Order: sequence, then structure tokens, then C-alpha cells
Amino acid sequence: MIQVPSRPNSPTDEELNRYILTRYALLGIDISVLPESDEDAPMDQERLLEHARSVLRQDAAAADFAIDPQLHLPVAHPAPFTAWTDEQSP
Repeated sequence: MIQVPSRPNSPTDEELNRYILTRYALLGIDISVLPESDEDAPMDQERLLEHARSVLRQDAAAADFAIDPQLHLPVAHPAPFTAWTDEQSP
């Protein structure tokens, strides 16, 4: 019997925070210089993590978008399709 993969549970805020902090650390970004939570500050750790979690969740939703295989996007400069046919110019 073949097992059908099941969709994993959505990550919790804490799991996403660990992922985000790890990625920032690998990039050399230290968010500990920001205040933890300060409405008057231009940015704080709480808002930064909230925004990053939002972006990750939006990326996951966008990646789950089903593309119509018959969708043909408009082409600004169509290719010379006659090169792919047997018709040749004299």
C-alpha cells in the first residue's frame, strides 16, 4: 500500500521565531540591539518578528497557488514562430 503524504501542521509563532532568528544570525544580523517592545521606536524586536512571520506565511500561501497549465501570458515581443514550422520565406 502506497502512503499518501499528508500536509504538515502549520508552524507555530515560536517555531517561526526560531527559524527567523537563525536566518538573521546566519546573515550576521543582531536584532538584540533593538528594543524588545517599544511603540515609540521606529522598529522593535516584537514588530520585526511579527512582520517576518507574516511574510513567511504569505510566501507559503503563494507557493501553494495552483497554476493553470493552459494559461498563456501575453508576450511583449512575440518570437518568430515561423522558425519552428516548415514554412520558409523565399
